[in-house]
Amino acid sequence: MKRLILLATVIVIAGVAIAHWYYSDRGRFTTDAEYSDLARGVSGNDLVSHYDPAAILRFDPAFRYVGGQKFILYGVADTEQHFFIETTPDDKLKSVYWVQYEAYLPAKSYTYDYDDSPLRVALGNYEFYTDTAFVEFDPDPNRKRRRGTDGAMARQFLASKGDYVFPRDFAYARLVYLTDESRQKELMIIFIDDLASHGLTAAELEKDEADVSRWPEIEQAHLDRIKSTLQVLPGPATNRT
Repeated sequence: MKRLILLATVIVIAGVAIAHWYYSDRGRFTTDAEYSDLARGVSGNDLVSHYDPAAILRFDPAFRYVGGQKFILYGVADTEQHFFIETTPDDKLKSVYWVQYEAYLPAKSYTYDYDDSPLRVALGNYEFYTDTAFVEFDPDPNRKRRRGTDGAMARQFLASKGDYVFPRDFAYARLVYLTDESRQKELMIIFIDDLASHGLTAAELEKDEADVSRWPEIEQAHLDRIKSTLQVLPGPATNRT
């Protein structure tokens, strides 16, 4: 009898744990990606948006456009992604601009809040909430919540365009512009650049005292590269239909 009670207890605990994992995973509500009828268009190296915001993102010729996709993120936000990449001579990803236009669905009352972002970066007349980091990328596709996040959708898209994978160690910056006072719409630009150009790994930047002291210099170089390879210009506004 005690064994049966113990077994039943184990089963109940396991069931609760599995249910918690499943229902707390918002990624299961993300819709499949669509690749046509995107709201933003590309002309040369210009990514043109007529609303939210009406702006042109102009990328340096070193970056190549590989396409875009749209989906409903977590079942709550209309999301459109576009990607410009820079590759090594052997066609591996060196740098990536991941651009994301996101807006909560009309029935949702959520708002975006980046007030605790430590930096502000101005590109043209647009000020972006900015965060930076160095990252050791884990390519394991089976990690919890790998599926259905905006990051997972981005990685899936890049893999489909030439088996492109983020560099193992990279510098990262996330820039966010809130497009109006509702704080329900955002333009997010993520820039990823291989740390190999600095001769370092993320682990060394985290653990080696001499290398840790170099991060402010690398962070500034990363932000400077964004300013030298991306312009944000006012674009033609059009009413959304």
